[in-house]
Amino acid sequence: MTMKEHNPQEEFEAAITRALEHSPELGYSPELKYGSESSISAIPADFAARVVASLPKQRAARPVIRAGRTVAIVAMVVLAIVLFALAPHVTPSFTSVTFYIELIVLAQLGAIAYWLAAKREV
Repeated sequence: MTMKEHNPQEEFEAAITRALEHSPELGYSPELKYGSESSISAIPADFAARVVASLPKQRAARPVIRAGRTVAIVAMVVLAIVLFALAPHVTPSFTSVTFYIELIVLAQLGAIAYWLAAKREV
């Protein structure tokens, strides 16, 4: 007579298999059919109100702050002041450092103007 050895791994797998094969009882009543008036009464009338009441209060939406546009306009004003301050000192030659600075300021003004004028979806 051979005795089965105690194997916890096989017992564990058998328990998992039994649990997976077991279907839960849904409490179906044959007299309740889907869509009938009596099946609707199975849900309490104040169910939705209780769910909504149990939810946390919603916070008020914060106003949208459009700081980027304001900063861009301020930057354009500063760049325009720099451009007019450099204008008397610039000689139009590629050996002048102030000419390069003026070209960079003009490029920055153009880039900011393009960014402000570009159509953006919000």
